[in-house]
Amino acid sequence: MNTRLQVEHPVTEMITGIDIVKQQINIARGEALKLTQEDITFTGHSIEARIYAEDPANDFLPSTGKLIADNHKNDNGLRWDTGVEAGMQIGTDFDPMLAKVISHGSTREEASEKLAIGLEKAHFGGFTNNIGFLCNILRNQDFIAGNTTTDFIELYKPEGQIILSESERILTGISAALWIQEINRKTATVLKNIPSGWHNARLPNQRISFEIDGEEIEIKYKRLRDNSFKTPDGTIAIVHGWSRDSIDIEINGLRYKYNITKDEDLILITHQRGSKVLKVLPRFQSSSAKTPEGSLVSPMPGKVTEVNVKQGQKVSMGDELVVIEAMKMNHAISADQDGTVDEIFIKVGDQVDLGANLLILESEEDNQ
Repeated sequence: MNTRLQVEHPVTEMITGIDIVKQQINIARGEALKLTQEDITFTGHSIEARIYAEDPANDFLPSTGKLIADNHKNDNGLRWDTGVEAGMQIGTDFDPMLAKVISHGSTREEASEKLAIGLEKAHFGGFTNNIGFLCNILRNQDFIAGNTTTDFIELYKPEGQIILSESERILTGISAALWIQEINRKTATVLKNIPSGWHNARLPNQRISFEIDGEEIEIKYKRLRDNSFKTPDGTIAIVHGWSRDSIDIEINGLRYKYNITKDEDLILITHQRGSKVLKVLPRFQSSSAKTPEGSLVSPMPGKVTEVNVKQGQKVSMGDELVVIEAMKMNHAISADQDGTVDEIFIKVGDQVDLGANLLILESEEDNQ
């Protein structure tokens, strides 16, 4: 008897209706197996998706951060197996798998669509993960047809995330901006009964900037006398209702209901295309936030396990300079040019964040 429980055992349970774990426990108690092969029947199709803390658009390197929301439902017959919850910090010390989500349908296409819809509806995240990547695979026609091999990702190159159109980005930004202004008004300690943005003189539009998918978007708006909002391009938005974790908003005659969670400068918003993380940008950029020229930055968060160079050392393109460990894997960072190590900002044992400056490499041209 093979007593090892496979990670994908829920797929077997979904198509057979047998609780394999329960059967194992009963056997461990000394009870006889009450099933024979003739008792086992297979019904329909089941697919398991694994949500990972990784960046599919960056060679699947690990990602870290705070799980700011984990609101999901077991509707459409979906099964969620997870050991994480909102508020947890996802670090680099353990395996990056966050959850397993399993669907069942009478056909492979039905199982794929149920799983894609469930993942899109899940208000789950706060940092880079592979949910959008999974949705793109589940909607790939060759995947649905079962034309999958071990080189599927290499052949089809699914997008690493859900790509929003420009209009969808603006709609997302407007929804987040007006949700924030409602929250600010509710939590105000002075003149809290006056609508946010109210004034008795002609003033510039209110504005807020977000970073979405690495790009900046600025939202400008003003409140009208009927408590609707108008943007400079003529877009009209009406907030029909809101709470600390949602907004019911009408934009140019179309009504949307979004789940929203804010944690410091990050906002997780879940709409009809899935979830997106927005970063609220400061009004004035700090000069200290600029990356010095020639900087070698960390492509991921992790622990520095090797620093193979010293200040003043000459290196060639391709030389291995630093090694970072994350989620049980070592990742070597190499020189992208010939040059001299000008400064080193890290040492062995340091924990570094994504984008952290590791060292400055002065190119040979600069030395001439």
